[in-house]
Amino acid sequence: LRLGKRSIVLVPEISLTPQTIRRFVARFPGRVAVVHSRLSDGERYDTWRRARSGDIDVVIGTRSALFAPLSDLGLIVLDEEHDEAYRQDPPVQPPHYSARDVAIEYAQLVGALCILGSATPDVVSYFRAQNGEMCLETLPERIMGHGDRISRQAAHLGVSSRYRALRSSDMTAKFIPLPRVRVVDMRHELRVGHRSMFSRILLDSIRGSLMRREQIILFLNRRGQATYVFCRDCGHAMECRQCRIPFTYHRALHQMICHHCNARRREPERCPECRGVRVKYFGLGTEGVQAEVQRVFPEARTVRWDADVTRARGAHERILNSFRDHEADILIGTQMVAKGLDLPLVTLVGVISADVGLTLPDYRAAERTFQVLTQVAGRAGRGLLGGDVVLQTYMPEHYAIQAASGHDYNTFYARELSLRRAHGYPPYAKLARILGRQRNSEQVESEANEIATQLRNRISEQQATSTSIIGPVPCFFGRVAGNHRWQVVLRGPNPTSLIEIPLPDGWRLEVDPLSLL
Repeated sequence: LRLGKRSIVLVPEISLTPQTIRRFVARFPGRVAVVHSRLSDGERYDTWRRARSGDIDVVIGTRSALFAPLSDLGLIVLDEEHDEAYRQDPPVQPPHYSARDVAIEYAQLVGALCILGSATPDVVSYFRAQNGEMCLETLPERIMGHGDRISRQAAHLGVSSRYRALRSSDMTAKFIPLPRVRVVDMRHELRVGHRSMFSRILLDSIRGSLMRREQIILFLNRRGQATYVFCRDCGHAMECRQCRIPFTYHRALHQMICHHCNARRREPERCPECRGVRVKYFGLGTEGVQAEVQRVFPEARTVRWDADVTRARGAHERILNSFRDHEADILIGTQMVAKGLDLPLVTLVGVISADVGLTLPDYRAAERTFQVLTQVAGRAGRGLLGGDVVLQTYMPEHYAIQAASGHDYNTFYARELSLRRAHGYPPYAKLARILGRQRNSEQVESEANEIATQLRNRISEQQATSTSIIGPVPCFFGRVAGNHRWQVVLRGPNPTSLIEIPLPDGWRLEVDPLSLL
């Protein structure tokens, strides 16, 4: 701004926008505007007009904020650059793009600086930085505040500060260690006869935090009350007819909902197959966690933060403000609670199940798990009171779990990189995914085989021996909203150069896909 230039600051989620806006408006009053998808048309137009006329110096928002018409752009910042929300893919309407890639290209075009920030960088981004394609800057300590302010807070609260000076002579910037993480092997809990969703360590930790009037975050990356509904008489599972995956039961709505196509069914009183009444609800979601917390700790005030309770306009900000004002003791949520929240009274984070998504057949499954666990662990101990994390898992020996428990990005990165090198995945190769969706299963299979045949011929013609084909195969989620899904994946140094073939209707190309599911 001193150079007469303007800035764009991107955050991955709307839920993080209010917190970010408060900080920037306090520092740059009257010069900040916000852009995200939940603005009204009038609000969006007003911001666009003010940006174009030069009345705005800083634009903050989600990925679409990148296209605000700012002149003299000098800086683009992507906070949590690893987050998949920066990618706009179907079913969202076109244009489809990666905001991270666009930001880098945009900055190069206008001569601006682009900063990608993350405590858990995307493996490909970090690889590029280590190889000199980007400038790597590190923050080895958790800087939390100014010494004078922290001293006043400690005196007000009557506690001893856990913050430390970076140097003995430095009385300004203070840092605090990352919270201790305790890994609980849930297999051992079962062996000793403890069958609660909360381990004994987590129960004791929750009880202690409540007694001290501190706050708690409980994290589970699944919505709903139960993830599987079936009949105990005949074994019939309640599945979505369109997607062939189990319905998730949402107790608050008394409905079963498909989390792929949003199909809904009423809560079953009888089995639709045998008419039996012994319908069982199995599995766990955030609704179930909240119900169990209220049963075990009836005195605790709880609030839930997931997609089911944030559909209304302003819901994210209301929930965050309510919890920040200590109107609730325990915040229960999905990955929304893992991203960038700064809540000084949170001294305990409990991860109900660290294994969700870890074993999916996708090359980025371990990376996603490590990132979300490390991020949610970072919500604990951000204030004077310090903090602890309890991580429950049935796979304590997995390298992603081990690295996350030690806040150890470098160890995770080294192990992940060796696996990707061995199997030829990014950053050692590029991927191009051709994905087809058709109502007729035989048609999409036939088209997939034809596409694969054409690609093999092109590989042979161009002698592109370093490029390989994965498939054609049905996708892991083989049917969504009544459409059968098949894919062909090209893996090599420049796979898109080979895809100069016409694609049938219902097929599309994904370059650098986020997932192969």
